[in-house]
Amino acid sequence: MKVLVTYFSQTGNTEKIATVICEEALTTNESDISKLEKINMDDLSGYDFIFIGSPLHAGNLAAPVQDFLNRMQPVPGQKIAGFITHAALAYPDQDMEKFTEPIKNACRKNKMEYIGCFDCQGFLTEELHEMIKKRQGLTDEQWAERLKQMAGHPDAKDVEMARSFAKKVLA
Repeated sequence: MKVLVTYFSQTGNTEKIATVICEEALTTNESDISKLEKINMDDLSGYDFIFIGSPLHAGNLAAPVQDFLNRMQPVPGQKIAGFITHAALAYPDQDMEKFTEPIKNACRKNKMEYIGCFDCQGFLTEELHEMIKKRQGLTDEQWAERLKQMAGHPDAKDVEMARSFAKKVLA
């Protein structure tokens, strides 16, 4: 099977998970990894399975990922899985359903099979701290606690869970 791992990353979190997923895919498949902005849409038809990665921006997939999903062309039978990184410790399942809806819609529209989505916590670059803190209405103490929760993510446990997800969906 030929696998593509493509992603949009600004802070390195999504890229780290993309690399782990590609490494796992390479154990049993022919696999490529590429930043989303370098993908030629015509080349997608050469893949049996595509992983698409995105950070969450204001509770949604990043705009470049949504645009990519909207521009995908039908490849019936192709399988798609997502992976998402975010600053929150965790999201309820109903929120994850909302986040993955653009991927599911692209699959329905293009007669592709949606396989699932992996998510994990990442860290925020310092330049985003004040904006997120204000948007969420957090006190200095609450923000300090949030930063402690984010520290070191994606960590070794996140990496292992990403590896397990890739192995499971590719099986």
